[in-house]
Amino acid sequence: MQYGQIVFILFVAMACYYSFLIFTDIRKAQAARNAEKENHTEEEIDISDEARSFHPTKVSRDEEKKEGTTNDKQEETPASATSNFRRPGYREAVMTDGILVEDLIHEIDRLAETGTGDLGLVIYTCENAR
Repeated sequence: MQYGQIVFILFVAMACYYSFLIFTDIRKAQAARNAEKENHTEEEIDISDEARSFHPTKVSRDEEKKEGTTNDKQEETPASATSNFRRPGYREAVMTDGILVEDLIHEIDRLAETGTGDLGLVIYTCENAR
């Protein structure tokens, strides 16, 4: 075989190889599109029977039962102790150098009433507390 024949055979083989790759890529793309169409087909589901037999139920927390017992305890305590009352699962703040929510609410109320306030200073303090 001569050099020219070898180059021609390699060129034909390479052209066949690339045409095969293009053909398989097109087939894979078509298969993916068909699979996507099958996944996105909408089916009509009839739930009219379930809708007719639906009865709403009231969902409540278990804490309602506990309120009666805590109200009895609160009545026994003096008025000064009720202001410091904490709920049963109350935990102190873990982070320090923060502003209490009560103070922040007070500042927001003052800003809403007067239009001026130290809320900017409060925000600045919060940013520097990091």
